[in-house]
Amino acid sequence: MWFPRLASDRSLRARPVDAPFALTLKAQNAERIHCLNPQAERLGLSRGMTYADARAFCPDLVSRPADPVADERFLHILRRWATRYCPGVGLEGADGLVLDITGSAHLSGDEAGMLADMRQRLVGAGFSVGLGLADTRGAAWALARYGEGVAPPGDMLDAIGPLPVAALRLDDKTGVALQRLGLRRVSDLAAAARAPLARRFGPELLTRLDQALGDQPEEIAPLSDPPHYGVRMAFPEPIGLSDDVMAGTSRLLDRLCDKLKAQEVGARVLCLTLRRVDQGSHQVELR
Repeated sequence: MWFPRLASDRSLRARPVDAPFALTLKAQNAERIHCLNPQAERLGLSRGMTYADARAFCPDLVSRPADPVADERFLHILRRWATRYCPGVGLEGADGLVLDITGSAHLSGDEAGMLADMRQRLVGAGFSVGLGLADTRGAAWALARYGEGVAPPGDMLDAIGPLPVAALRLDDKTGVALQRLGLRRVSDLAAAARAPLARRFGPELLTRLDQALGDQPEEIAPLSDPPHYGVRMAFPEPIGLSDDVMAGTSRLLDRLCDKLKAQEVGARVLCLTLRRVDQGSHQVELR
């Protein structure tokens, strides 16, 4: 999963704007465009442009300061959401997720059905998303950003060969140098002699190519959820006596202490939530 407008989509979900919109971030001693919505892109604005130039192009531009910390936190929220499709979900840079769906695709019918469900839910929630699925992590990354869709199992070169060399997760400098040599597509690079490429660009270029084509393994490192220390208790009938409430609280505390002890941690704040029969709740906090 690739979220090309993660920052602006997150901001617009909280406070929608029906106008050209951009987030700004100070970089290189100037306020620059960090992320923008499709309306702003159609007017010729782009990332990295100074905010002053952007306002000159588009006087009606609506802007807000970017918040990279909140964006990273929200990406972790999306990671937890993505575990509905498979248990192994990790981060892919600052704007993407990587999923190991081995043995999980049949739960959505097939691979194409899973991607269609992902797209429907994310677009419905207001996110721009690129999706790619392949036998290798590198090929899936390339499809999500430059091709989209499901690569047929087997020869990955058929799936990503027509894509630009930038689809191999190369830095801009290497990508430009390869294009100057006439190696513009992944298929061009795969057909070139390997020894001269290794001498000129180092081993990373061929490593990225081999990872994408499946000639070299690449692991997916899923993130694990932090330990959860909440405990709860439900009663078959409502209770109203203080002694009953305290007895239930005592049992919850015993279970909570066992969890804390197992992780060798302590607690600075405890919050007891009592849910009433009228669907309301009452909270008691201990520090």
